[in-house]
Amino acid sequence: MDVTAACTIYIPAALGLCALTGALTSHLSSRHFYALLTLALLIRGIANFLQGNPLFTATDAALTAYYAWRWWKNGGGDDTKRRLRHLARRFTPTRRTAPTTG
Repeated sequence: MDVTAACTIYIPAALGLCALTGALTSHLSSRHFYALLTLALLIRGIANFLQGNPLFTATDAALTAYYAWRWWKNGGGDDTKRRLRHLARRFTPTRRTAPTTG
């Protein structure tokens, strides 16, 4: 089996079918559905980029960004948002003046 065929056809198709089946049978939440689709399109986009298909690469990049945005809005990014807020709380800005010479 060709590696590029596996990355452009079989792996994304399997992930997409798993996501669709899980969503239709209510075994998969919407954020997990979008996460699987994002992963599938990311793999396919990288494989198309390595093969030199600019149209398919651009289409996959746009769909990956869209599904990643849907994942983020459906609660998938909650842990990431919480970590970023925690890091922002520990940051305390201090005003410093520039040293003057003379």
